[in-house]
Amino acid sequence: MLTRGLLFACVLLLVTLISSSKAQDISQCVPSSCGDIQIKFPFRLRTDPEHCGRRGYELDCQNNQTVFNYKSRIFDVQEINYRSYSIRLLDPGLNDQRENCTVFPNHRASYDAMTSQIFEWVRVNNDINYVNCLAPINSSQYIPTSFCSKNTTGFSYLVIREILQASDLAGGCRVETVAWSSAPGISSNKSSTLSSTHQGLAYGFELSWKRNLLCRNCDRSRGGECTIEENSDRATCRYWCKEDIHVSKLTFRCKVEYYSVYVLFFGGIGIGGVLALRFLLGIPILIAAVVWQCKRRNLHTSSDEQNC
Repeated sequence: MLTRGLLFACVLLLVTLISSSKAQDISQCVPSSCGDIQIKFPFRLRTDPEHCGRRGYELDCQNNQTVFNYKSRIFDVQEINYRSYSIRLLDPGLNDQRENCTVFPNHRASYDAMTSQIFEWVRVNNDINYVNCLAPINSSQYIPTSFCSKNTTGFSYLVIREILQASDLAGGCRVETVAWSSAPGISSNKSSTLSSTHQGLAYGFELSWKRNLLCRNCDRSRGGECTIEENSDRATCRYWCKEDIHVSKLTFRCKVEYYSVYVLFFGGIGIGGVLALRFLLGIPILIAAVVWQCKRRNLHTSSDEQNC
């Protein structure tokens, strides 16, 4: 008994030391900086120790500019707001906006390319479509412009709205590329000028890492579902016993629930079998007992008659 208690105490001490050492490692990390951007957990520069940031949040400092290599696409980091868990990124091609023409982004904005378990959108990012038309379009949604770095024939416009298919465009028009903007004041619900649209392009778009950070201990592969209270940093993880999750990844409660079905099923069969066997065996035994009692009485009766 003493040996078991000593072993448990040693294991508990070891776990405590490991946990405290990890916390101490993070607390000893000194924030880095590149240009005007302060970099700290969960982000880190690639030159910083690995334990000072989370995997997937590595940043680079190039010519005093913080950059983020995101799915093989490089973006300039404009701002990191640690209070709101948001980061604002800008396509490097949109850095130098001009008055008389519109510059092209280096990357076409795509939800598939930007989808990740690390980030989620802060607010609805506006699609700014670079549209080329064969004929002039008389619509307030089509902002006339010319494209700086591409020789196009026809008429060029910027259209601020989500375009999913050709029918969303005026006839004879096609989308050359798409950029995103989270700039306040840019919206598909109101008309914009070329100058304000250029400012929106130069603002960039915002992503949030709040859910990924606060829900990092909620294992989705085991049926974990994380919810965050509105206007709060409190996250709650609930585990659901889903049928599509392998039993080896289920939580203890779900394993009990999973195996209890089999226990009840086979247990019911076993109890039913025992009762049936008892019933089947009981009838012959009961008949034998009755026959034996009857024979015994007959023997006593015949013995008494002989004595008389």
